[in-house]
Amino acid sequence: MTLKQLAPSVSSSFSPNLHRWMRKKAHFYTDGGVLQTVYRVKPDTVLASEIGAGTLMIGYPDSPGESGFSGVRLMSVLCLGVEARSFYHIGMASMLDEVEGFWGNYLTVGRCAIDPTHKEGFADRYSMDGDTRTCLWCGAKHERVMTPRTVFDESWNSIVGIVS
Repeated sequence: MTLKQLAPSVSSSFSPNLHRWMRKKAHFYTDGGVLQTVYRVKPDTVLASEIGAGTLMIGYPDSPGESGFSGVRLMSVLCLGVEARSFYHIGMASMLDEVEGFWGNYLTVGRCAIDPTHKEGFADRYSMDGDTRTCLWCGAKHERVMTPRTVFDESWNSIVGIVS
């Protein structure tokens, strides 16, 4: 995978902020391939208690046998672009699992590779037709479901005047 393949001009499903961040801050192999990959924070780790199990990180680990990781939260990159700051984290590599096939999936469905359950409110993601929305990036269709609920608001009304 190369930087040109990630360009928003190739697909509107590709993140302009991710592309700008990759262009300015990513590391590349001599063949043009990208060193950075995406990792998920493992549950039941110190990192999971600090930033949440399942949080996606983009970066790269130290050489094999080392424990450091240079990277940043992927959501920071999507929101802040080149302003998202990478950090080196000692001991972090063992708390991460590589998201296998992430870049191939991203090339297929764009930002939906980051949020396949369609829970994030990315701008301009859907077209609406009545009670159906269609994801403009991956084509997934969702039907609106209205679930009634009862809500009680508590307040206090005076039944007797002020007592002195």
